Amino acid sequence: MDPRELAQLLVQQPSPQQQNAPYAMPGNYNTQLPMLDEMAFRQWVAENKVPFNPNAGVTDYDMRGFYQGLQQQNPRAVSAVNPNDNQMHYPDRWKTPLHRTFSGESQWAGPVAPMWNQNDQLASPGGRIMFDEKRR
Repeated sequence: MDPRELAQLLVQQPSPQQQNAPYAMPGNYNTQLPMLDEMAFRQWVAENKVPFNPNAGVTDYDMRGFYQGLQQQNPRAVSAVNPNDNQMHYPDRWKTPLHRTFSGESQWAGPVAPMWNQNDQLASPGGRIMFDEKRR
């Protein structure tokens, strides 16, 4: 594929927000923490080398919500290495509609949001594969 064809293809791809709009519930997708908790959160991010910019205004993952879940011992607040890419992975529960792999497991997902299948593929309600974890 020549560079012009690739550029045109990229332009035609909807943004994650556009792609996920039909599946997302409206809301504020980023947890606000009290000042002392925010300081502890930033320290946690730094000490644990969490791949997250705490200074970003809008994010595709509610890492503060995940952190709050950890502090509250929420059983869903568990991170693990993804065997498909060997990178740290955080639960879909805190993915916002801005995330390219927003799924029905997110707290902001509506009833017909895409779901992960047994082949590590994110599939729309109609069965279209929207993302394949194994083919990054």
